[in-house]
Amino acid sequence: MQYFDYNQSDSKDDTADNITVFDGLSEDEWQMIIQNARSIEFKPGDLLLKAGESDDALYIMVTGTVEVVSTNSFGFVKRIASITEGSVFGELAFFDNKPRSASIRAISPGQVLRISRHGFAQIAAWNPKLAQQFLFDLGRILAYRFRNESPYKI
Repeated sequence: MQYFDYNQSDSKDDTADNITVFDGLSEDEWQMIIQNARSIEFKPGDLLLKAGESDDALYIMVTGTVEVVSTNSFGFVKRIASITEGSVFGELAFFDNKPRSASIRAISPGQVLRISRHGFAQIAAWNPKLAQQFLFDLGRILAYRFRNESPYKI
């Protein structure tokens, strides 16, 4: 079963919404991910992550749209980006185990898969090739975000 497709165009029209994870996984590989993840459903306005919270998980967008928001010192909320199905959020804390750098708020109803470090370790133990693809996909997403999007733009 194929949940997410890559848009591997070299076009300048690429956006973070087109950068997705897990191209071409088998049904067994998806089942392994699902077994080591927790499914969470959300509705518009739900706060999925809060800046400053500690957590070691990342989230894969199955359906719906969320927005990345940050609150400045004056209390104003600024929208940084939106994330749609097939992409991820929470990957920085997954890698460095530091507090969340931004909040994630639902724009539409949807579902995410929450994968903790422990869940990833289980996947890696049973299927190192899948874990490798997972890490390369995350690396590609991070590289894109750091190179192309505010406030990450270098």
